[in-house]
Amino acid sequence: MRRRVGMALLAVLVATAFGALARFGWEGPFPPELMAQILFANIPVWAFTPLFRIFGYSSKYLAFGAMVGLHVVAWTALGAWLMTRGGRIMSAGLLALFGLTLLALPLAGAGWFGSALGAGPIVATLTLLVSVGLYGGVLLLARRSSKPAAPDRRGVLRVAALALTVGVGLAAGLARVARAAEDLFKSIAGLAPEIVPVGKFYTVSKNVFDPAVNPARSSLEVKGLVDRPYRLTYEELRTLPAVEQYATLMCISNEVGGELISNGHWRGVRLKDLLNRAGIKPRAVEVILRAADGYSDSFPLKKGLEDGVVVVYEMNGKPLVKEHGAPARVIVPGIYGMTNVKWVTSIELADYDYKGYWEVRGWSDEAIYKTMSRIDVPHGPVKVGQQTWIAGVAFAGDRGISDVEVSTDSGKTWQKARVKPPLGPFTWVLWALPWTPAAPGSYTLVVRAIETNGTVQTSEERPPLPDGSSGWHRVTVRAT
Repeated sequence: MRRRVGMALLAVLVATAFGALARFGWEGPFPPELMAQILFANIPVWAFTPLFRIFGYSSKYLAFGAMVGLHVVAWTALGAWLMTRGGRIMSAGLLALFGLTLLALPLAGAGWFGSALGAGPIVATLTLLVSVGLYGGVLLLARRSSKPAAPDRRGVLRVAALALTVGVGLAAGLARVARAAEDLFKSIAGLAPEIVPVGKFYTVSKNVFDPAVNPARSSLEVKGLVDRPYRLTYEELRTLPAVEQYATLMCISNEVGGELISNGHWRGVRLKDLLNRAGIKPRAVEVILRAADGYSDSFPLKKGLEDGVVVVYEMNGKPLVKEHGAPARVIVPGIYGMTNVKWVTSIELADYDYKGYWEVRGWSDEAIYKTMSRIDVPHGPVKVGQQTWIAGVAFAGDRGISDVEVSTDSGKTWQKARVKPPLGPFTWVLWALPWTPAAPGSYTLVVRAIETNGTVQTSEERPPLPDGSSGWHRVTVRAT
């Protein structure tokens, strides 16, 4: 029994190592990822909400880890059982396993036979066939072996080396480059850069591994309640009259003082130009965006006809990278990042209020940005009698920031900070206040922003779920 389980585990490791190599080598299907995507798409709100409150966006990685474990356990148990059966039952079992993995592809949003994957349907199907074939081949060799010896050591070492190589590659792909010392006010170290470099721009998605869309095999479809539905290749999109703008994105799950907010420079085509080309039918009231990873979201057509809503293909002067939605994504000023859909493949007009991926899981449908402000520096000890800077960022969506006020006594008194003019109507502002602590002790620094219409940022503390966090950011520092 122990030998059967050991050989079945070896078979699973061989198949899993090949699947991981296929995933990162040619965008092939990876069974544990498919299982995770099916889980993400079907988990009920009552289960999702408490898990998100506890683990935040780490939940998806914990869930993926659980799916890897479930995959190994299930395939090991199946393999150990098949090794006790005849050749016909083993063949039938392996054929059924191959069929189940094929069925998992559309359920996971990868399309029939993996048509939505970078590998394409033929290569994706062959990849699964080889993966199941390797698994079955190890089981067959083990069953036919008459020696009760342990598995071949060299074979185990080869499998372990391959698994280690895949793991190192994955870790390298997820690693972030070190933070640069770039800042807006050259004398203020630690303040966020006005334009965040692509490699430091925050990323959030529902996926364990984001899709790599092949622009040569994909297109952008405009459909629904339009007179002339059409498709554009992404290369054709780049030939249309373009606009450029600065815009800040913030995730709806950003905590008070959090870092899930960044500002960038974007180039693309106004959404209203694409819609007008198709001809908008009178009944249309909603814009529905769908993405290559199965994600979807929507916003009112009235919003979609504003000049600031752009289908972009460049970020900070360069083509979009995979993590930020290549080959195209949508920028929707005034609405949290969940609606700024990445990897967009279709734009549809509808006559009803569509609920997107996160809305059906309990998040806000309107998702309008709440005003925020954040203290970037200082966070460590400061010197009595020595000037330092209190500095950070503030953002109010498309409503704009007129002033930022800072308190060094936990909100009892306030001083106006210096506010740098924004790069555009949809961006954050950088602010700074020189401060010289007069006496040693502990100081609680607080910041609040004021919108251009005079509305003061609310002090009411609310968690991100369901419509974004609120409250004043506080930082305690010690003067010595």
